[in-house]
Amino acid sequence: MKRNIIFALLTTFFSITISAQSDSIRMYVTKALKIMKSKSVNKSKLNWDEIFDKTLAEASKAKTIKETYPIIKNSLSSLNDSHSNFYPAEVVKAYTLGYKATGQEFPVIKSEILENNYAYINLPDIGSFNKDDWNMYINTFYAKVNDLQKSKPKGWIIDLRGNFGGMLYPMYAAIAPFLDNKNVVGTKDAEGQIEYYNYKDAKFYEGSTATQMFQLAQKEPKPTKKPVAILVDKVTGSSAEFITAAFVGQKNIKIIGTNTQGLTSGNQEYKLSDGSFLVLTVGNIVDRTGKEYAKIGEGIPPNIIIEKSADKAKTNETYLKEALKYIDGK
Repeated sequence: MKRNIIFALLTTFFSITISAQSDSIRMYVTKALKIMKSKSVNKSKLNWDEIFDKTLAEASKAKTIKETYPIIKNSLSSLNDSHSNFYPAEVVKAYTLGYKATGQEFPVIKSEILENNYAYINLPDIGSFNKDDWNMYINTFYAKVNDLQKSKPKGWIIDLRGNFGGMLYPMYAAIAPFLDNKNVVGTKDAEGQIEYYNYKDAKFYEGSTATQMFQLAQKEPKPTKKPVAILVDKVTGSSAEFITAAFVGQKNIKIIGTNTQGLTSGNQEYKLSDGSFLVLTVGNIVDRTGKEYAKIGEGIPPNIIIEKSADKAKTNETYLKEALKYIDGK
């Protein structure tokens, strides 16, 4: 009798445990789906009953939260934005630790004074959620710009080629001294509301709210009225497209190259209970004129088109030739 009682108690315990795990898994997936339904830029265009039913049915087979990761990632494809993503907790941890702690090479910012006194600097992608990395990125960029300014260049070349995106905040802070106005780039959400991004006094603003603060060791470069050539290619994407859009319509700017990648939407990170990130597309890029870049894959068109060539050296030569031609013509 005692053995039967113990067996019954154990059976009840394991049943309760399995039920609790199932409830926890369902709650985890449901929360992710509710964030998608509330924040997705395409939320009004989607069949949410179908998305919930399909995703929760697949999640019912999962025995752990970790097993739901590919299920959640698959559900993101239903949002039809080509930009939303899911990052497991261990990946988020690596992003947060930054480049040095994870043994990665820090983004290389190249700069030089070209022959006949043209200033060249590139703006590389930065894939780190570490604020020390952001500060180093901005300070390195500012130091190089300040040094280039000593030569009083005829004009500037800012190279966004190969920059596939990453964190917008440090990129925007870096190029802010070259922008001629506020409210030059932002996002339009599912309700049609536009929120512009700005930078002032080491703070990044989303609308009227300062959402990021930086530690500057370098003096912010002086604004320039000299002509600036922005170089882009088909790799230029995501956050780098925000940077490109920020310059659209500026009087002393020409964008040179090809249409950009076409991931012209803004993402927001949402932390889930286990530390994973749901990175959700919440709006499309809008420029200073209010123009929305909503078509996936279309990208931002250049002012001066560079034809594709298999010869990289020749292509680069053509880019620089067009940039210098523009600067000299101003």
